[in-house]
Amino acid sequence: MTTNTTEQRKAEDQRFEFILYINNHIICQRFFNIRDFNEDSLNSFELKEMIDEIAGVNNGDFGSLGIIPNYLKQKSVNYLWENYNPYFVRTDESYKAPTKKGDVFKFEIKVDKRPVISTEFINDYFTLNPKVSVDIREVIPSILSEIRQKMSQKKYNKVVA
Repeated sequence: MTTNTTEQRKAEDQRFEFILYINNHIICQRFFNIRDFNEDSLNSFELKEMIDEIAGVNNGDFGSLGIIPNYLKQKSVNYLWENYNPYFVRTDESYKAPTKKGDVFKFEIKVDKRPVISTEFINDYFTLNPKVSVDIREVIPSILSEIRQKMSQKKYNKVVA
């Protein structure tokens, strides 16, 4: 039981965290540190570029997806192929899109427990049930790498005043 409180204390000591929500419910939360953190990154244009690289959808344009939407797209395609049955006769009604839409993903980055930047994208494009089958553990190293790289640069192109 002491190891659990030790792990909680370690997580609280780390300054940075990212959270992925679905309909304001936490799916994934990670605490981490950034070596050589540059405070200028919090007011930079590169921060916006970073959030787009991680969770950007660009208005449904699937040619330029971020890490998380691209991963969800791959999982959706795999799911569709695994459940594809060419011998199943479908009626016209079975081709209709599901009527339940509106699940919203939110990705947020915090520094010292304060939100720094966040973005949202909808689940209408993915076949996954977000409450059951969204598991992004495979892409967490890529997400952390992107955040660490962008927030520890020496200089930034544009700093927002």
